Amino acid sequence: MLKKCLIATIFLTLVFSSLSMAQIDKIAIFNELVGWTTVEAAAEATEVILANVTSASSIEVLNDEEMGAFAEANTGDGNLDIIVTFGYWPVSLYPPGNAEPDGSVGELFLEGGDMIMNTADYIFYVTQGGGANGDAGLKNMTDSEFDLWTDNTEIEPTADGEKYLPSLEPFTSHRAFVIAQVEENPDWEFLAIFGTNGDNADPAIIQNLTYGGLVGINHQVSDDTMPRGPVMAEMIEYIGAIGGSTAVEPAAKLATSWGAIK
Repeated sequence: MLKKCLIATIFLTLVFSSLSMAQIDKIAIFNELVGWTTVEAAAEATEVILANVTSASSIEVLNDEEMGAFAEANTGDGNLDIIVTFGYWPVSLYPPGNAEPDGSVGELFLEGGDMIMNTADYIFYVTQGGGANGDAGLKNMTDSEFDLWTDNTEIEPTADGEKYLPSLEPFTSHRAFVIAQVEENPDWEFLAIFGTNGDNADPAIIQNLTYGGLVGINHQVSDDTMPRGPVMAEMIEYIGAIGGSTAVEPAAKLATSWGAIK
């Protein structure tokens, strides 16, 4: 009996230790150009991320040219890396005006199983020349017909939002995910919905079912009273805790393994 208890204790310690380990490798933040916010507000939000995210091996703030190099160096390396933007999509990741609709540095990064997270303006829409990518940016980056035309969506936190994003409060989103579009697409699913009105979702994370890439949005609205920094930090910590889609496996296996020990 004592031997079984000792084995169980060691097993549980290993399980929960592995769950607490960082699941994110590198994070690169781009904040020198923005959309639907200010450079100053983006810098303040960045400081919050730097001060509160503990689940990544490294976090750095990069310029446009460096963002492309970061993506190329970390694509397909077996690690979960994250790019964070503030409503402006760097040209080193995707040529303006949808000049490279397939196979861009940014798309290959996503298809390598990594994550792109955006706040403020419509993700992938704004770049050099203003809204030069338009809504085709999201469509090309995800190989989908997703659009985010959801003006005046009154968002309430979901149960997951209340649990994992304590900084999230009710707000109005103008560029949320359309839930039906994601649910009807065979290539994508919601990893998490933190805020919704029932039809649209923001903040939320979607994941590709083939290559595992993640796209996250939060507070896609022109309003700098929004807690962008705290919510982004909490979303990153959520991803770090679950390790993308694969970190739920230890919890799923726990009951079976515990039964075997007993």
